[in-house]
Amino acid sequence: MDITAESTAAERETPPAGSPPVTPFPRACENCRARKIKCNRESPCSHCLQAKIPCVHAEFRPKEKRTRVLITPQYERKIDQIDRKLETVIKTLEDLKKQLPAPTLQLPNGASPGSRIVPSIVSTPIPPSQVPQGQTSGTLVEGDSSLTAHSVFAKDLLGKFVSHASSPQLRETMDALHDIVDAMKKQPAAGEMTYPHARTPDGSGQGHQLPPISKSVHVLNHAKSRKYPGLALAYDCLPMLQFSETCLSVYFSTDYSEADFIIVNIGLRYLFWTYSLEAPPEEREELEEFSRLCSANLETALSNLPLHVPATTDMITALILGAYYTMELSKPSLSWILLSKASELCQTLGYHRIGSFKNDTPEDSRYKQFLFWVVYLLDKGLSLRLGRSSTIQDYEITVPYPSREGLHSATKSSQCVSAFIRLWIMISQVQGQIYERLYCPEAITQSESVRLSRAQALAGRLEEIGQAQAREMEKMNAITRDNFGDELTDFCIVSDEVLRLSLLTLVYRAVPHPAGSPTTFRAECIDAARATLAKHQECMAVIEKGSIGLFSTYMHWTILFAPFVSFIVLFCQVVETKDRADLSRLQAFVSSLHSDDLNVSEAVSRLARLFQVLYTIALHHVETRTGTGQQVDQQQSHQTTTIEVDAYLAALGFPHQVVGEAHHHNLQSQQQQDEAGDGCLGGGGGGGMGDGIGMYETQRAVNPVLWMGNGAQLEEWLYTNDQMMELLEDGSGIQ
Repeated sequence: MDITAESTAAERETPPAGSPPVTPFPRACENCRARKIKCNRESPCSHCLQAKIPCVHAEFRPKEKRTRVLITPQYERKIDQIDRKLETVIKTLEDLKKQLPAPTLQLPNGASPGSRIVPSIVSTPIPPSQVPQGQTSGTLVEGDSSLTAHSVFAKDLLGKFVSHASSPQLRETMDALHDIVDAMKKQPAAGEMTYPHARTPDGSGQGHQLPPISKSVHVLNHAKSRKYPGLALAYDCLPMLQFSETCLSVYFSTDYSEADFIIVNIGLRYLFWTYSLEAPPEEREELEEFSRLCSANLETALSNLPLHVPATTDMITALILGAYYTMELSKPSLSWILLSKASELCQTLGYHRIGSFKNDTPEDSRYKQFLFWVVYLLDKGLSLRLGRSSTIQDYEITVPYPSREGLHSATKSSQCVSAFIRLWIMISQVQGQIYERLYCPEAITQSESVRLSRAQALAGRLEEIGQAQAREMEKMNAITRDNFGDELTDFCIVSDEVLRLSLLTLVYRAVPHPAGSPTTFRAECIDAARATLAKHQECMAVIEKGSIGLFSTYMHWTILFAPFVSFIVLFCQVVETKDRADLSRLQAFVSSLHSDDLNVSEAVSRLARLFQVLYTIALHHVETRTGTGQQVDQQQSHQTTTIEVDAYLAALGFPHQVVGEAHHHNLQSQQQQDEAGDGCLGGGGGGGMGDGIGMYETQRAVNPVLWMGNGAQLEEWLYTNDQMMELLEDGSGIQ
């Protein structure tokens, strides 16, 4: 059967007799290809013969070999280039949208000879400085009792008052004040939560560039052979031998931790910066460049720390150093974030409990307790500075203060550092208590007698600390001067006294003034404020004599770190009493902040600008109130200027007080003129506000918690000072 089938198929494929000869072809004919049928690949083929159509075969061409495209090396490079360009464009658009220019960090264009590229160890989340605008750049929300609310009111009145300014000089001052209140109304949260030099991880795995190893070794050897006075605390936190080993690990290893990377960069940053202060001019620029490079690495690492970090001693050290660095940037909120995590890790590991060190060596135990106390003193200070509850409660602590022998009992310098740390812990404890007992929301609701007793107790504690400081320095004076030098020793003593007196002013500020007192503040508060400004002059004299660059430390850790209320207290005192001696004190304070020194940070320069504007207002206020012009036009000009100054002070939240019968008579006369229609300035549908009394009554109606008689205003007064300080991080309004 199979044979028959095969023969039948052969007969079917055999061409009939008389047909043209058959020629085999390697491919099917065009007709079979078009009809998609099987072709026997002969010419003519069987299907074409049966259909009696021409059998056409296309010319056969062998396949050409095509070059294989190597996608990986060619296209991936182009994709990476497009990726980087897109990131640059997105970042530029975000910066333009934020309209918050950050200081430009000049980094090396290329790798220096001998420089080291280390693998990136940071996580992939976008740093806060690069988060899209809509997520973090909202305006700070504040209640009706905040200074911002009164600033809006002041701005609304601005257009009415400036046009009546009788003096171009006064008009210029009022314009500056307008800039201040306008900036306070628009305080973006993103500005405070931004690392100015942080870079966005590019995902390329290229890592971070470090200074050349030869340069780093040079400054390390120099630091070992000669201790820098300005880095005395760092020598205890980071012993040079241990720090050198950590540097080698980061330079020559790939398995270092995030904490090691942060510690190395912040350590090298300060070593390069400190060494540049005394280096020859031809080397200074290069050292400063390496310092900026380490700053960029540090900020990038800090901004990319994950939410969950390992609970280790090294990580706590890195967080403490990061908090210190952000305070130098005048970023207290960023510092608070890092300190809160360090506080959490300390309490997780039990560094605040004496029973947690049973299995540790004495040296390890001292070091861990030292780290806890550094976290404690920074936490308490920022608690008062930011108006937030501390993350560490005193009743949870069972470890003793750092021992008088210091971390390294064999060295005298360690004993000196320990002595200062003990005093700073005492001060910081009072800082936390000032907020908890006098300025927190619960404390504001207490009766005047309770607040008075609390304030007296805290003032007594500050006096005790002052006496203890004097005794301690008397004991350690010779050792401290031998190890740290006269300049740093004098600076620490005087700057600590400035801080203590400033806190004393803040304490007395919370005490209600006696009934019938002609001034807002008690005599003790005024005396403390005067003593603070006098001690400030002593500290500036010490700084000017020195050569180790202590002005930046003083401004960031004394003036900006704690609420510096003494200037504000004397400003109010001058407004109320026209005291020219206090006005001279304000002038001396403003003059002490030399313009050449204000470039240490934008926050310092803006603080000086703010104090300068307030002093100018106080000066105009005193001159117009005590003027003795004989001509009627001059007297009317003085009255108009007085009205303007009073209106602005009232709009900013400074209460108007009537002092002296003659002064009261002048105000009544002006009020009668205003009621008659001569220069009456109304506002918001309320009554007349042409004089200080009218403004006083109107402000009471707008927001009664503003005034000194109300306990809630005490909280607002501290918040006012905090807002003034937070304004320093936002340069949109003060140039």
